[in-house]
Amino acid sequence: MALVLAVLCVFASSEAASAQEPPALSDQAFAEALTPALRGGDYGAALALLDARPDIAAFPAGVRLRAELLAKLGRTSEAIALLEGHLARDTTDALARYQVGELHFAAHRDRSAILAYRLALAGTLDPARRGIVQARLDAIEARRDLRITLSGSIAPDSNLNGATSATTVDLYGLPFTLSDDARRRAGVTASLSGSVERRITVSGPYSVSLGASAVVLDASGRTFDQSQIALFAGPEIRLANHSRLALLATLRDIDFGGADLETWRGLRLGGEVYGDAHTRWDGSIHLDRIDNARSAAFGGWTYGLQATRTRFLGPSALWRASVNLDAHDLASAETSYRDARLAVGRLFALPLSTLGYLEPYGQQRAFEGRSSVFGVRRADREVGVSFRVSRRDWRVMGAFPFAQAVVARATSNVALGRYTRQRLEFGFTRDF
Repeated sequence: MALVLAVLCVFASSEAASAQEPPALSDQAFAEALTPALRGGDYGAALALLDARPDIAAFPAGVRLRAELLAKLGRTSEAIALLEGHLARDTTDALARYQVGELHFAAHRDRSAILAYRLALAGTLDPARRGIVQARLDAIEARRDLRITLSGSIAPDSNLNGATSATTVDLYGLPFTLSDDARRRAGVTASLSGSVERRITVSGPYSVSLGASAVVLDASGRTFDQSQIALFAGPEIRLANHSRLALLATLRDIDFGGADLETWRGLRLGGEVYGDAHTRWDGSIHLDRIDNARSAAFGGWTYGLQATRTRFLGPSALWRASVNLDAHDLASAETSYRDARLAVGRLFALPLSTLGYLEPYGQQRAFEGRSSVFGVRRADREVGVSFRVSRRDWRVMGAFPFAQAVVARATSNVALGRYTRQRLEFGFTRDF
């Protein structure tokens, strides 16, 4: 019945197109063939009929109908790419965003489904579908499925190590000239990351959350190679209005340059709260013990907080603001520091069926003690902007490819802390 109603919407929109050019198949003949095909479940024939009328298929209702037929035929990836491409062109179509949510929900890709549903709720969605969305969000909270994400990227020249722009530096009050090796960058880098999360319901709103993540970065040579493995486990409580709170024990092991660097062990209290249907708050506080494998001076404690506010503006737009405050109280006052980062981002549509995400940021790091090497109490600042674009009508093995550019400039009262970064990255992300 839903498909038949969609056909009626398509015909309501097709009159203008019919006036522009004579269709290969008349409206009457099209309707007479399409309606029984839909009622009889012959979705292949219905799709072929719709493809024979590109004037109708180009309208929003036609796009939604075509996506529904593709999904019925098991071509879900094509359906999502079609809808996402359409939403990058028509940013107000809440029904299409709702369809994206339904496709992700059916495939148990809960993170993607939640985002699509929240964006749809921020648009003009009819009361019946709003009720369905609320039921779907309730179902996602209740079923606690296994969640897996995977992403990868390659960057031609990342300046990953924050290679300094300085040519000379004073060490212990004496001037030194930096060689090209001392200022060299990391060259081409490739990274791969993934995460697995599982929530096991104990009783009512209570559950146990378990998870692991890994990041591997391969740089030119071996000096700047990095890898990280993180584990977490702990109790979680589900609150009203799809909010949650969790207390997790965490473990993180970091390697750098092919050797052990640090191990972090600690606790994290975090959660998410919806202020209203359009606003989500995410936050956490953490306390960790750092054991550094290379020098006891870099061991100690770190603690801090993170908060993010996301405002859903419509089917293809949102604002996001975040603040991170961290303190490293390490064995040596020279290496201890306070770090603060503020970022504001905006998701919006662009031509060529793409979505863009622009995020300017500022960061400051102030060290606690005077450096015996540089002779000053070091203070660093960095400002930059990242811009990510994703072609929404392309879907490769279930993932949307993306390109991201980052431009940053760092200043410091120490010459080694001054640099510029221009990073161009190509990659993909996918939820399972």
